[in-house]
Amino acid sequence: MSGPELSVDLGAYRRNLARIRTRVAPAGVMAVIKADAYGHGLLPIANAAVDAGIGWIGALDIATALRLREGGIHTDVAIFTWLFAPREDYARAIAAGIDLGVSTIDQLDQIAEATTDSPARVHLKIDTGLHRNGADVEHWPALVARAVELRGTVDTVGVWTHIAEASDREDTEAIERFHEAIGVAQGLGAAFDVRHLAASAASFARADARFDLVRIGAFSYGISPGGGVTADSLGLEPVMTLTAPVFAVNESLAEIAIGAGDGVSGWAVGRIGVAINGTRHPVVAVTLDSITVHVGGSVIRGGDTAVIFGPGTSGEPTLQEWGDSLGTIGEEIVTRLSPRIPRRYVGA
Repeated sequence: MSGPELSVDLGAYRRNLARIRTRVAPAGVMAVIKADAYGHGLLPIANAAVDAGIGWIGALDIATALRLREGGIHTDVAIFTWLFAPREDYARAIAAGIDLGVSTIDQLDQIAEATTDSPARVHLKIDTGLHRNGADVEHWPALVARAVELRGTVDTVGVWTHIAEASDREDTEAIERFHEAIGVAQGLGAAFDVRHLAASAASFARADARFDLVRIGAFSYGISPGGGVTADSLGLEPVMTLTAPVFAVNESLAEIAIGAGDGVSGWAVGRIGVAINGTRHPVVAVTLDSITVHVGGSVIRGGDTAVIFGPGTSGEPTLQEWGDSLGTIGEEIVTRLSPRIPRRYVGA
């Protein structure tokens, strides 16, 4: 009997990207595919994004960016990275035309030292209040001045930041700080081709947060932010469906061939159910290799398929329901799923 399977609907992913592009226009869209494309599979998702007309990909780190280049994502698609080791090996990234998000002068100097032929492409990051990397206001002028000094070796193509998306007031203050930082940089002789601040939620909610480019991760997979906001209410489709077979039935209980070793949280017990033959059954136990559900008097047989989560069209819980029931967000549910679970791609 087979084990669990992840079905990834590339057609739904492309449709989500099309809806997002319409929503945020005239800003461009960067498709963020960190964490193995949020567990959906790096290269299939990247290729689907490119097929959908996306010209920017957010890869988080250099190793992921190089996998994309080696996997066939050519240099006409910009790949952006921003998480680096203290003594990062930048040379291969620069040679592959990878864009680098820079927060410190030390990073700039390391990048300049690693540059040989073409200038390195960098985006300078200002911290506007989230405190997730970025130069603070005090150090921002020095970072910009160093980038201007290195012109010819370093090509400063972008300026960017992260915002907290915690409240409208805090986000408004962050946007104002971003404008101020850009003004300071321009006064020091810097020029930027692209400015980017917003991720999924802010890009949908606020036109003033979009600038030239928005970075879309969770929303492109139909993963909503929680708090009662559903994918459907955003006009988006869930991309991933997780299934597993029933392998044993004992009176009122059925055991399903997926467990904690595959990434299912033990917190599911008593909080969520799964669908078998269109009917939802509560989870009563999670072990390393299985989950047990109470099926009552329902007719369940070994080999029947349990839908752990999906779009919600056949009685199964959605990813949003899992997140809300476990007190977390959809991103955690999908990214903790084991890479050993086979991915099946539909709508290619």
